[in-house]
Amino acid sequence: MFSVNCWRTLLGCDKISLSSMAFIPQKTKHWYSTWWGMVVLAASVLIAAAIMAFGLLIFSYWQEVKSGNTEYFRQKFYQQAQETVDPAVTVMREVLETTDDPYLGNVSAQNVIVEFIDHKCPICKVQTSVMQQVAAKYGYAIKIITRDFPMESVHEGTTQYAAIASCAHEQGGYSLVSNLFFSNQDILPTELSSDEIGNMSDSFGLDKAKMLECVNSGRGRTEVMKDYSDAVEAGLTKGTPTYFVNGYMLEGAVPFDTWEELFQKMGLAN
Repeated sequence: MFSVNCWRTLLGCDKISLSSMAFIPQKTKHWYSTWWGMVVLAASVLIAAAIMAFGLLIFSYWQEVKSGNTEYFRQKFYQQAQETVDPAVTVMREVLETTDDPYLGNVSAQNVIVEFIDHKCPICKVQTSVMQQVAAKYGYAIKIITRDFPMESVHEGTTQYAAIASCAHEQGGYSLVSNLFFSNQDILPTELSSDEIGNMSDSFGLDKAKMLECVNSGRGRTEVMKDYSDAVEAGLTKGTPTYFVNGYMLEGAVPFDTWEELFQKMGLAN
């Protein structure tokens, strides 16, 4: 009898316990604990990592080009050289590689560097001697064309200096006037008077009347603005110096050693 009651009691207890459990609330899983939540989180992490990596890559390329490190440029140049020539680059070379602007090197060279300068730009002043060194060593195989990109908003009066140099070019005196401006860059006034332009012409053996006629008529300025317009069309917006090597843009200071590395990769002998 005892055992029967005992089992009934136990069964009753079991029923009470089981029925009570039905009223205990079940814990709800957070969305990130579900299988689909974990998939969303994993995908989000991968996308964020890809965006960050792409951003860092673009930033590193920009930094290298601005600092004069042309490794990225070289890789792009050689990859292009092994493929079909981009028609857009060919068209741009026709715009940039003029025949009426001052140049150094071989007039018939297939490898052409077009440099855009500002006579009041400190980096351009340094790069002038670098490019002269480049021309002295590699002038048999390259042509360096000099064009103007006056940053008037940064260097007040620089457009006039570019126009004067352009007018001097009509008489074969571009390098004389350009070097004078760079040598005295720190003390150049905002504007040169007609008398100062005339005296400068006399000192270099240039025809003063022709020089003043060119400057005062605006012919030199028109030539400078043509350079500026072509540079903008080619994508130049950041400043000077900027180089276009066979149509590909390279911005910032470029040391002589870097030019040598580039020319060696291009197959030019020392």
